[in-house]
Amino acid sequence: MKIVAIIVLVVIALFLLLPILSGSASIPEDFSAMEIGDFISGYVHYWFTALRRIF
Repeated sequence: MKIVAIIVLVVIALFLLLPILSGSASIPEDFSAMEIGDFISGYVHYWFTALRRIF
């Protein structure tokens, strides 16, 4: 049971960190609407591009 929990945590961490580490989604410096919007759009754009390349 512990190994499944660790694997799930690693998958979630990769899902969240890959766009940030690749530079597609920059971490917002403040919590303004523009900064958060840029972060979310970079995040979504990364996963759309990754899924498009896979399929």
